[in-house]
Amino acid sequence: MHAAIDNVYAVILAAGASSRMGSPKQLLIWQDRPLLTHALANAQAVLAERIVVVLGANAEAIKTAIDLNDVSVALNPDWAYGMAGSIRAGIEALPATAGAVLLMLCDQPLINAAHLQNLVQAWQHAPERIVVSQYAESFGVPAVFPAAFFAQLAGLTGDRGAKPLLMQFEESLVNVPFREAELDIDTQGDYLRLHAHKTGAADDCGTA
Repeated sequence: MHAAIDNVYAVILAAGASSRMGSPKQLLIWQDRPLLTHALANAQAVLAERIVVVLGANAEAIKTAIDLNDVSVALNPDWAYGMAGSIRAGIEALPATAGAVLLMLCDQPLINAAHLQNLVQAWQHAPERIVVSQYAESFGVPAVFPAAFFAQLAGLTGDRGAKPLLMQFEESLVNVPFREAELDIDTQGDYLRLHAHKTGAADDCGTA
């Protein structure tokens, strides 16, 4: 029996100050839409309205620029202390019925809904295991964590995100290949590389 997708929720981490970028990367435009809107659209294509967006720095500007009325918004007042606080805020905002969480970043624009669907489907076949995105030479988010790991996610510290937890369970991870997941946008150089990405690949992103 496969686990039910109706109990899977997405948590999109979008609380960072984008200090290396110099402006809120959540609002950077790519393919005529802010990066956070890309992430939202992809998550909604797979999980409908079962989405929590975690905001912190520049929260009011982001809420003004992006329609978040159909999703839950969690605020991380401790955003300056690292990504772990945002993960905790997202986990604490989930309903008690949540069976798994799809943990996402807002700055991986080459992620598409098809990959998110593949992650969730892989979890349905192995609902007791963590399902991760396999990059070219590493692995990480987007990733699906069963509810059994929620307490450990909420207990993370620092700015390495969920990586320490993934490393702890590396031998039992389910890997779903997606090379483009490795590109995240932290600097102007990353943003330039995104725009230099070949048109054909870019046209496939943000759709399913």
